[in-house]
Amino acid sequence: MKKNKRIIFATIAALSLAAPMTAVFNFDNVQTVSANHQGTKIWLQYGTLKYALKGPSGRVYPAGTKVVREMGAADTKPNISFPGRPFNLTWVIGGIPNNQRLQDVGGGQIAETYVNYEDWQEIDYPSADTVIVQNTTDFTDLASSDFHPVDNNNPDVPVANTDKLNAVYNEYVFNVNFSKLNSADNAWVANINKRVSAAEGMGVPQSTVDALTDEITSAYANYKKTGHLVSGNSDSGNNSNSGSSNSSNGNNGSTSGNATSSSTPSKSKSRVVRLRKASYRYTRKGKRVSKKLLKKGAIVKINGKTYRIKKKTFYRIGKNRYIRKVNVAK
Repeated sequence: MKKNKRIIFATIAALSLAAPMTAVFNFDNVQTVSANHQGTKIWLQYGTLKYALKGPSGRVYPAGTKVVREMGAADTKPNISFPGRPFNLTWVIGGIPNNQRLQDVGGGQIAETYVNYEDWQEIDYPSADTVIVQNTTDFTDLASSDFHPVDNNNPDVPVANTDKLNAVYNEYVFNVNFSKLNSADNAWVANINKRVSAAEGMGVPQSTVDALTDEITSAYANYKKTGHLVSGNSDSGNNSNSGSSNSSNGNNGSTSGNATSSSTPSKSKSRVVRLRKASYRYTRKGKRVSKKLLKKGAIVKINGKTYRIKKKTFYRIGKNRYIRKVNVAK
């Protein structure tokens, strides 16, 4: 394993959101992870900042700072460009083989527009915690994607706050009976789900997010009064197309080549699925139920719809019990 002598090694606890730590920062900090021969492969893509960026903490990350993004255990090499999938200023991976991504930690989400990126490389997922890049342990920057060029002459990527959108969308998804909607409502649902997924991509303006939030709020209020999301005949749902083209760029990134970014509720009929890797169970608020994992290969019954919880996609397996969609075999 090749690694820089000046790299800052950290544990998951050190990078947790509980308390920021004081550290010496450096930017010559990339390493190649050696294979552990566990047969659990993932894709990594490295890159460097095109120009200096300032984070919400006020810290400046100079041009040439090395960043990385992870795609997961895809069978084929991902596309070189994924505009909606961020790079990370700090990223630590490792843990139980065949259970990757549950132990990954880091943050500081950097838009692809800011990065000179390389080709993807496939590695074996390390069985011990391994620092891939580390440029900060500052909580404010780790939790954010709000990074902008120091020089205003460089292209800037807008950053929208989607907290209110996610809250409104989750309330609507949890309380609407999708099996009893008419054709106009179903057309609106299909459209709005694509647009919510697109709105969570990087580079979507706040105006688009706010308009989408207002539209869902209005439709859900109408549903509580009338039992319908849109009024009148099927033509009533066509208004939901407004703004869909504006967020098409975000949609390209948010799909990221795998199932984890889909937010579209599927058929409401329940079905049985197999876990392709061990999975925790969560509540509708995204809180882990216990430390006990459902085993890899276990058979579970889902209700056939997907749910957005804290910007991740879940299946429901019981009353107030959800599992990550990424853990389910296709």
